[in-house]
Amino acid sequence: MAQVALGIVNGEVKECALPDPWEKVMDGVVWGEFDTFFTPAFWVVQAWLDKDQKRYGAYKLGASLQEEVTACLLGGHGIPSEVGLAAYRAVRDRGLLTKETLTQEELTAVLREPMDVGGRQVRYRFWKQKSKYLWESLQAISKGNPPEDHRAFRNWLIEKLPGVGPKTASWITRNWLSSDEVAIIDIHIQRAGLHAGFFDKNLTIDKNYSQMEARFLQFAHAIGIRPAVLDTLIWRQMKDLTSTSIKPKTPPKNIHHQQYFFPEILAGAC
Repeated sequence: MAQVALGIVNGEVKECALPDPWEKVMDGVVWGEFDTFFTPAFWVVQAWLDKDQKRYGAYKLGASLQEEVTACLLGGHGIPSEVGLAAYRAVRDRGLLTKETLTQEELTAVLREPMDVGGRQVRYRFWKQKSKYLWESLQAISKGNPPEDHRAFRNWLIEKLPGVGPKTASWITRNWLSSDEVAIIDIHIQRAGLHAGFFDKNLTIDKNYSQMEARFLQFAHAIGIRPAVLDTLIWRQMKDLTSTSIKPKTPPKNIHHQQYFFPEILAGAC
């Protein structure tokens, strides 16, 4: 037992035992120190602190596949998550996702309207393109019969829904099916993977999505966290912590036992 993290879990101070910082997690990746941002050990402790609250296991956004597709399609690249969710709620709350006959013009009209996002009036950037994609996607869903297999389901989304690539299709699949067979590889996950060491710096999301996804799934299994939960955990914390300004610390040599007791862990925060 090389490292011991102390934290408040369910109102009690408890211990989380971790391997030596220099011990290998998987090929090319070591555990690192748990009190250093974005090491494998750090993510294990963050998941451990959350095991009773289960904040990172709640990722479904919609009550129907139509709603889930809408939420994910209106978010994604170039759209802040808060704006994407506001656009989704605007479409949903107008009743457009349950209409028997929906026109593209109705979607366009809603997406063109200013939205309240955190007390600010914001306009959705890609209203014309996304209203077209969304209308065509909703038509495809109403006529289609997606497979039950998780990866086949994702492939069906990519094939049938315009404007939906591997990342968005994986997002829908993870959320709707609570799937651990896919991963949502975006810039936040990529940065985390570079810090932890399970992504190669020469890989890009656009060109190497499948390779990066496989590596992420391998990493999740190696540290014993459900891929769907780890994906959500990393995304939320990387987004909040502006990781580009944080550099990983090299684990110290010749450490046989470490025990840390610091305010951030005790507060249950990162």
